[in-house]
Amino acid sequence: MFNLTSRLVQAREACNPASHLEDEMVKAGRDAEENLMKDLVHKAGVPSSYIYQGLRVPDTFQTRRHEIDVVILTEYGIYCIEVKNWSGKISLSTDGKSWVQQRHVKDSNTKSSVTYDASHSNVLNELKSKTQLLRNHLLRHEACLAEKFFFSRVVLVNPKTELDNSLWKEKEIVTFDRYPLFLDSLKRSYTGKVASSIVPSFITGQLSYSAMESARHALDQIGTWDVVHLNGGKQIIGDYKGNKDLILNRKTACRMEFKHQRSSVLGSLWAVMGFTPQVVVTIYKRGGDGWLWNATCAQVSVSYDAEISFRPAGEEVDAKIQANDIESIILST
Repeated sequence: MFNLTSRLVQAREACNPASHLEDEMVKAGRDAEENLMKDLVHKAGVPSSYIYQGLRVPDTFQTRRHEIDVVILTEYGIYCIEVKNWSGKISLSTDGKSWVQQRHVKDSNTKSSVTYDASHSNVLNELKSKTQLLRNHLLRHEACLAEKFFFSRVVLVNPKTELDNSLWKEKEIVTFDRYPLFLDSLKRSYTGKVASSIVPSFITGQLSYSAMESARHALDQIGTWDVVHLNGGKQIIGDYKGNKDLILNRKTACRMEFKHQRSSVLGSLWAVMGFTPQVVVTIYKRGGDGWLWNATCAQVSVSYDAEISFRPAGEEVDAKIQANDIESIILST
């Protein structure tokens, strides 16, 4: 009787997972990146295969990786982009080492507003350093591009952002008003396409086809983050560490889908029959996307409370996430 009671409790837990809601500010920042990616394809005409999101570029000694939000490969060069959805007035600190964001927050209860300053690292200087790291990485992988072909851009997508004069003069900062011009600058005209096909690159000043292919090959080898999608919509980026029952080859697997039994009636019925809740994990093959279905590597059943080890970005300790809370895991290359 005790075992049956335990199984019924487990069935109820499996049918009622915790809801993990995404932080609104984190979601707004992620949405801003996704909107930029769409605009690059649909408005600027950049091929999606030439756009990279969340590249983790190793430093000089290969001991640490630095993330770049978006990297674009074009005929004009490589653009490294940092996307911010900040609002309020942004100014440069007196020592130039940080950006100061002045925000006005309204209290819905008292209808009064509070003004406070938030200090951030100098985003532009940090991005320039990461851009140089990217160039060094490409040089090590035989994609030898001159420094003039690397560009840093901080894109401030929020129309409620205001820059003071010290930052407004920086051409590398793309404000909401400058955003359409930035997209236009990435467009490739018909005349340019014809010219690049018949005029040598050293005359046009653009990257040659071979240089672009070398750069693309090197960029393809740079890893990104793994992403855990939780029940409720929250996403955690980091490194998937695994589980003893989920053994996979990252080179051949691209994602894992977790299928749950959420019906309380069926869950109770299985419990009475002597079964404990299970989660079916389908591992999909990298590059196996098709029109009607996607190729799979394997399908594994794990206990609903099986712990999946995952190292969140910026943390030094692995998180233990129950399989019952996970909807899917996207694996980077």
